[in-house]
Amino acid sequence: MDNVHSSPLPADAPLYPPTVPAPEKLLPLWRMLPTFVRNPLRATPRAAYDDDLVVFRPTKTRSIVWLSDPAMVERVLVAEADKVVKSPAEVRVLGASLAGSILLAEGADWRWQRRALAPLFRAADIQNYVPAMAAAADAQVARWRAAAVAGDQTHAIDNDMLKVTFDVIIATMLVGGRPAEAETILKAGSDYLARASWPLAYALLRMPQWMPHPATGTMRRAATAMRGAVSAIVARRRTEGGAPQDLLGRLLAARHPDTNEPMADDLVISNLLTLLEAGHETTAKALTWTLYLLARSPHWQQRVHDEVINVASDGPLTPPQLSRLVVTLRVIKEAMRLYPPAPVMARLTTVPMTFTGSDGKVHRLPKGTQLIIPIYAIHRHTKLWADPDRFDPDRFLPAAEAGRPRTQYMPFGGGPRVCIGAQFAMTEATVLLATFVRAARFEWDGHHLPEPVSRVTLRPDGGMPLKVVMR
Repeated sequence: MDNVHSSPLPADAPLYPPTVPAPEKLLPLWRMLPTFVRNPLRATPRAAYDDDLVVFRPTKTRSIVWLSDPAMVERVLVAEADKVVKSPAEVRVLGASLAGSILLAEGADWRWQRRALAPLFRAADIQNYVPAMAAAADAQVARWRAAAVAGDQTHAIDNDMLKVTFDVIIATMLVGGRPAEAETILKAGSDYLARASWPLAYALLRMPQWMPHPATGTMRRAATAMRGAVSAIVARRRTEGGAPQDLLGRLLAARHPDTNEPMADDLVISNLLTLLEAGHETTAKALTWTLYLLARSPHWQQRVHDEVINVASDGPLTPPQLSRLVVTLRVIKEAMRLYPPAPVMARLTTVPMTFTGSDGKVHRLPKGTQLIIPIYAIHRHTKLWADPDRFDPDRFLPAAEAGRPRTQYMPFGGGPRVCIGAQFAMTEATVLLATFVRAARFEWDGHHLPEPVSRVTLRPDGGMPLKVVMR
């Protein structure tokens, strides 16, 4: 866990925030299930942080492989992407709510959906969303100010970030969604992901799809609630007509390139949920961890504050100003290195593949091998990063970033399936963080050391209580 004392640090002291204890040896299957359910990252062997390739063969015909070498990851995600598919574990976890969506589709089904959604995330359009992002940030600041007047300064920052990022999505991507529907989607989505380690564990252990697990009922109800709320929004938009150029409008206008058929309602719902959930959940987690790191590192928090004041004073942030917030951006990038919002990717081989480790050993892997790309471990790999567990935003100075393999740092995944909303998320995170730090000071209680827990996204165990002192 945390290797510093909980007492306040000197301003220039190195910060080593909480991490995950990794087992020194691969866990046997009988220990893997309970460990995985508690926190899947605890099942990632220590070797994944130190070596390039770790092979686990629970049976003669079955292998699980952790790939931590950027060149191997590049091969799987780019050069030989046609030889792998999304992991059945991911499909099993998310299929109930996101079946058939751009996140889970393969081949031609994925390509046409990607083409249909890509125009929504053009750089010029994203710049137009900045005022809405700033307005959502200001509304959150107003809530903190009102609470401070009432004498309440300690807040569950993780919950606050979920709300504000969801407000951004509603304002920019889903015009006309009703508050009750938004609340249902927000709550049900959180309930669903909180229990995701159960189906993940069952899938990795190849337990039958029909076999229930302790979270089956809760997840099924949450998926039904989410899809029901989105279905009502879709039906209302169809009835009201019009063609607003938000996410739903583009989905309803999409036509299959071969058949010219519109996207079926079930697929519209799945894609809408994918971008609603992915569009706020990952950014919310990135901001939660960033504010925690700044609370633990007042020196960097002050640098962000001073930069925002210098660039924007107390006026509304504008798109041209964002490129000048270089310290703010470095802080966000380093936070996503230490705490990547999506900490793991997985693929399944569709043909036999061969990998050679740094020790020269050749591993011939059969069709159906589970390939795990442990982004959390890659971001803290001892051969890729100097002092990898230390918080140091200067790792992302331009000179330091130059020449770094693109698969060494993957907060948004990699390859052709890199997150379609990556630029949207970075713009949103910058606007929100700059607005928050300009308006308030965030303070750590000196005790809470949250373990990063993988629930599809990376959550802080025990939440993220921080003191918010208005400036």
